[in-house]
Order: sequence, then C-alpha cells, then structure tokens
Amino acid sequence: MSNGTPSKAVPGSEASVLDARRDEQRLHIAVPVKVFPDLKSFESHTCCTYEISPYGARIAALPGINQVGQIIFIQRQNRRARYKVAWIGKPNTSHAGQIGVESMEPSNIIWETEIKARLKQL
Repeated sequence: MSNGTPSKAVPGSEASVLDARRDEQRLHIAVPVKVFPDLKSFESHTCCTYEISPYGARIAALPGINQVGQIIFIQRQNRRARYKVAWIGKPNTSHAGQIGVESMEPSNIIWETEIKARLKQL
C-alpha cells in the first residue's frame, strides 16, 4: 500500500536491480494519467501511477506498449511529456503487468505539483 515514502528495494529482488539503475528516489503516489502508446495516434489509455519521480515513473503495462525503448506520451491534467519505456515487468514476478518509464523531456515534470506537495509532508 502506498504511504508516500520513497521506495526501498529488498536486496536480491528484481526491485533492487531496478533501483540500482535509477538516479533518484520515487515516491509511492497514485496519480491518474493518460498514456498514448503510439505517438501518431490519439488513442489513449487511462491508468494510475504506482510511483513517480521528477524524471520517471512506474505505471501499469497497457495495450500497445510492447518493447523497451518505445517512446510514449504520458499526460497529467493539461501537461504532456514524452517518456521512454525503460523496462517491462517479467511475467510471474512482482513487477508483472507494470512498466518503468524515463522522461525524454527532463525540464517538463508533469506531476511536479504532486511531488512538491508530498515532499512538504515528509
């Protein structure tokens, strides 16, 4: 369950491998977003984040997201940014059905308001 604290990985787990590649801590915050898997299409899917950071997120794997390196749009309210799929959770693991994304537009933090509000609470 999300409590807003940065994620901590269990040594030896799949999460620790993922955290080792990450430069910043992510906050456990469920933020509703629209995901556009095809940059040339207006088709989108709605989901919530599992974790967010200024430069990445963990979200539900959605139809149309099939490969690491794929570029997608994520929209939060009226802000939209391009993200690259960094990893896709392997079946039968704790990250099955999830993907990790990293921002292709580091100066465009679409959930900046949520991060600032949460950090004030810590």
